[in-house]
Formats: sequence, structure tokens, C-alpha cells
Amino acid sequence: MDFLKGLDLELLPKKKYRVIKYVLDHPEEIISMNTSDLAKKLKVDPVTIIKACQGIGLEGFHDLKKRLKEKLMRTDRKSSFSQVLSEFAVSTSTDEAIRNALSRDLEMLSRTIEKVSFEKIMLACQAIIGSRQTYIIGLGYIGNVANYLQSLLRSHLPQTHAITEYNGMLFDYMGHFGKGDVVLAIGFDQCQNQTIKALKKAKEKGATTIALTDSEYSPLCAYSRHELFVHPAPNYFLSPLIGAFSICNAIKHCIVEMTKPQSTRQSAAYKKLVEEENVYYN
Repeated sequence: MDFLKGLDLELLPKKKYRVIKYVLDHPEEIISMNTSDLAKKLKVDPVTIIKACQGIGLEGFHDLKKRLKEKLMRTDRKSSFSQVLSEFAVSTSTDEAIRNALSRDLEMLSRTIEKVSFEKIMLACQAIIGSRQTYIIGLGYIGNVANYLQSLLRSHLPQTHAITEYNGMLFDYMGHFGKGDVVLAIGFDQCQNQTIKALKKAKEKGATTIALTDSEYSPLCAYSRHELFVHPAPNYFLSPLIGAFSICNAIKHCIVEMTKPQSTRQSAAYKKLVEEENVYYN
């Protein structure tokens, strides 16, 4: 943002920094909120919102929203679906379209590496390895990530389950959450309400909870013991999934390293079965 040039946000007091950081991560959301809404969401006093805005040289929250609107209008940012449709509507060469898509994914992965905590990944993996049962919640289109992580882990940890349906399946599994279990919930930007409620229930029942999300202010973080973050990309509908799949790969490799030599024996046995069944064309 132009009005932030020359400012070192790291010098702001902790609460004010949280406010400005959330604003920068979610500008489109902010312009439709009032001071009370934002204060409630971030669990701070409304006065903190105003002082945070004044701390970066603005008159207050109204001034901040005005500048955000001007910035968004200049850059012509759109909603996730509108962004996708508008990109398809632009006349570009097929080479350029492919290059743009791959470049965006590459940027997403690079920034996810910078954002994610390796220590948190290791703590999450330790919990999954020692769990009685591990439940991975990914509802809607995010179910692809949940199924992918389950497929990576189940050959080493058969007590792994992917929960991808809204009603019956989710409720059935929620009834089994308990101490000794791990519940990993996946949600980005506009997170599913059912995912939030399920993670809250898991925490209440004593399970170790993990959130795979794109912001420190995700509602999932209120109920998670460990958070794994991908780079926030609200402008691009599917971009968070790229980072999420990469985190899943990292979890797989971390668990394999932590469980050697058992994991290598299991991998060898799996390879032998594949060869005996002639699964792949040779």
C-alpha cells in the first residue's frame, strides 16, 4: 500500500501490528467491516483499531477503509470467482496463459516456504505418529487435500481418516473424537463453518488439534494447538491448494524420517506388492 511506504511495521506494538497485518492480508474483507466488527474478530478493544490506524499516519479506521477502497479500485481486484472468469476472458496466447499459471503456483510455493514453521510441522508429525486415530477434515473442494494427505499417510499410519462430507460422515467421526486422537482441519480464506465447529468439538473432547490454513487470524487457530500456514492468496481461487498439497508432501517426508527404519520396511513391502500385482505398465 502506498500509504505504508517507509514505515517499519515491526516497530508497532504487538496488538497494533496484529491489526495492520490482518488489514494487509484481507483488504477486501476490511472495506465491508466497521470498527466493532474488526475488534470483535481480532479480540481487541475498538480503541486499539483506531490507534493502530493512527500509528501508521492515518486519521482512523474510516480513513484506512477509504484508502483501501481507492487502492482496490486502482488495481481492479475482484472476488475469487470473478478473478478466474476475468482471466479467462482476457485474450492471451496459450503459451502465456500456461506460463502465468505456473508462475503463480511457483510464487505460492516460494512464499509458503517462507511462512510455514518447520518446527510446527515436526510437532504436528510427532502428534500424528503417536495418535490413536488421525482425522483429516477437508470439506467441499478442500476435500481433495484431505484425501491426498490420507493417501500419503495410510501406508505408514493406517489409523488415518479423511473426512470430506458435510453431514453424516462428519457427525459420525465427531462422535469418536477423544483423547489420544489428532484432528487436522483444513480451511482457507472463507472457512467452512462445519470445519470450525468440528475442530472446536475436537479440542473440547481432548484431541490434539492442528490447523492447516492461510492466516494467523483464521477462526481455526482459536481451537488448534499447532498451526501450519500457507501463503495467503485471496485473489486466486485455487492458489492456497498448491501450498496445502506441498505441506502434505512435507508431512509425509517428515513422518517417514521420524519412523525409520519401520517406514522404509513398509515402503519396500509396498513396492514389492506393486511389482507382484503388475500395477504399472512395463
